[in-house]
Amino acid sequence: MSTNSVQLSRSSKQKVMELVYSIIKTRSGKITAKEIEKDLGSRYEAHYAILHLTKQGKIRRVKGFGSNKIEFYYQTIQ
Repeated sequence: MSTNSVQLSRSSKQKVMELVYSIIKTRSGKITAKEIEKDLGSRYEAHYAILHLTKQGKIRRVKGFGSNKIEFYYQTIQ
């Protein structure tokens, strides 16, 4: 185990996932992972929440056109 890893409690993980879900829902599928990271202020928490929400089937990753390239956006399913 790395000494740099961040440990979150179970309630903190749930709160982060709820926050990310609400951010994605309010932005109606036009938000990238980088924008979610900026809103949360933590790259680790953003990626953790995105991963688990995707596994739970609450959000999905959609390919779209960005400003200069193809980017992936997140949309809510439920």
